[in-house]
Amino acid sequence: MTLPRSKYVRDGEEGVYHCYTRCVRRAFLCGRDPVTGRDFSHRKALIVRRLEFLASIFAIDVCAYSVMDSHFHDILRLRPDLASAWSDHEVATRWLSLYPKKKKIPLDVQISALISSPERIAILRRRLSSLSWFMGRLNEHIARVANKEDDVKGRFWATRFTCQALLDDAATAACMVYADLNLIRAGLAASPEESDFTSIQERIRAWAKLNLVPNTIPPDSIHTNQPDSSISPLLHTGMKADSLNSFSISTPTRSFDNTSAEWLCPIQSTPLRRGILPMTEADYFELVDRSGRILRTDKPGAMDPNLAPILLRIGARPEAWTDTVSHFGSRFRLAAGLISSLRRFANQIGCRWLTGITAARAAFAAPPPKAV
Repeated sequence: MTLPRSKYVRDGEEGVYHCYTRCVRRAFLCGRDPVTGRDFSHRKALIVRRLEFLASIFAIDVCAYSVMDSHFHDILRLRPDLASAWSDHEVATRWLSLYPKKKKIPLDVQISALISSPERIAILRRRLSSLSWFMGRLNEHIARVANKEDDVKGRFWATRFTCQALLDDAATAACMVYADLNLIRAGLAASPEESDFTSIQERIRAWAKLNLVPNTIPPDSIHTNQPDSSISPLLHTGMKADSLNSFSISTPTRSFDNTSAEWLCPIQSTPLRRGILPMTEADYFELVDRSGRILRTDKPGAMDPNLAPILLRIGARPEAWTDTVSHFGSRFRLAAGLISSLRRFANQIGCRWLTGITAARAAFAAPPPKAV
């Protein structure tokens, strides 16, 4: 079913969305082109840097991302509440950081000119929490840089972007794991920490930098790509040093090694920032790691019973989890979530039927009530 994005992504309303953009003609314009033999992998780093830059300007949280050779995924949460709390001066400053003036006009003069127009500030405030403006500034920038590099004109991306509404915690967690396991599912990485240009790798590196004590891991295990490397011993900060030996941090293949994931939306809420899921970062790492092991062809496809409590807390059915995170993109169209969430969404957009109802019934169930 085709529906204008404005029908279900509305400016000024908070929401979580899975956005997906593919290169024109499904070409490997962000990887190694099998026809010409040219390698465009450096563009993956460009996409991640641009995501980080935009996250510092927009009132939008980047919850997860993965960049592949021919497409990329990002899961974004709109935060109009943050934009509404900004002063007019901050709105003007952020906008001018996004669109700096080419003429040599002092910054304070530019800011004052914007502040003097309340109508203009109101428009810019809405834009700085808009999904379309965020994705437009991301995709347009990448397309311009790539086309200039190739000395060509025309489309770089096949469409503006595809968007799914993630209506509750169950859908958000499943979609984030789906994105973070992209490389493992494609057979391009053996473990989450070896999945280059993904949010899970960035989170793991940042966690390791903060929590691993220097000299507790043998030097020869830090820069090896073990086919069965495990992150599980890393999940509990109270683990002894000798139990960390089985964890390997692979050398990044990208041209930069960002070991700070502060620009990403935290998994769990902190005193300073709202998190995206009702679980700890360790729980999420374990969820991704064990889900990845199930998806790998060299591992038995059994669901680990330790995952059941985590999944039940967010409203996901453990027996359907593997299928959910393997085929999330094809199971749902406009939105994903619990049956009750989909019904509310259908009423909101004026539809009587949505693709994904059957998948939602199989994948999700209402989470147990929270203890008072």
